[in-house]
Amino acid sequence: MQSPIPQHRINEGVTTLVSTPVKHVLIAGFDETGKIIPRQYPHRHTYYEILLLHSSKGIHYIDFQAWPFNGAVVFLLSPEQVHQLDREASTGYSLKFDPSFFTSGNDPDSQLLGHFLFDNMQSYPVIPLEPADLARLENLMNIAREEYDQATEDTTPILFSYVRVLLMEIMRIRRRQLSEPHLLPGQPQTQLLQFKQLLHQHFHELHEVQDYAARLHITPRQLNALTQKLTGKTAGALIKERVLLEAKRLLFLNELTVKEVGYRIGFEDPAYFTRFFKKNTGKSPQQFREMSQPV
Repeated sequence: MQSPIPQHRINEGVTTLVSTPVKHVLIAGFDETGKIIPRQYPHRHTYYEILLLHSSKGIHYIDFQAWPFNGAVVFLLSPEQVHQLDREASTGYSLKFDPSFFTSGNDPDSQLLGHFLFDNMQSYPVIPLEPADLARLENLMNIAREEYDQATEDTTPILFSYVRVLLMEIMRIRRRQLSEPHLLPGQPQTQLLQFKQLLHQHFHELHEVQDYAARLHITPRQLNALTQKLTGKTAGALIKERVLLEAKRLLFLNELTVKEVGYRIGFEDPAYFTRFFKKNTGKSPQQFREMSQPV
């Protein structure tokens, strides 16, 4: 059986280290070969990553979807996403940070920013940049890289502050480019976040709208109205998308049988899982597995 897709940690393979180790953040220019590890194959991370490309062309494959790009762009990647970046030679930056950023005492706004920007189900992982936007992000990246290269005992919390500012800037750019009501502050948006957090925790065993509505102390109709207003999709559609995404990831890993994949995401009947998957993707689980494997 094929070996599972590689999963990399933040400092794995890095040969150029700063004088004072920074455990939870890494920032480097694409030309810093001791810090940047070329990985031209499908892989995953245990960390979040912001990729800022000055001027490039290529295709970024993220969770089985192709995202072509041309020019200055920023990419946002989450832990566990299966991705491969195929690009022409270009300059830019990579900023990586561990999930501890979102549990290190940062204010709730930072957590909301991170969730909406890195949402696996709704995120738009590539954002084209105007010259002024590129200049602002590049300036912030330069300042952060200087702090990283001159690391002291205080560097990690300072870098976390730069990460927050970068996320705020990227959010502002995205809001300006895209009409996304779920990115605006407010009580409905907070409730949507609570639903998505519950979905992330329980999609393996809970597949019905009423299960999540009960935990939010609202009716299924209210939950559907909320998600429809803010995302354009019903709660049932979001649940289905999350289950299918996990099924695709597990099938791609090629570690489990189709039957075991179904069990992992809450399908006791293998035949029902196969029908569910084919109805929503147009392929059987085995067909998807065979078509998605790298040559």
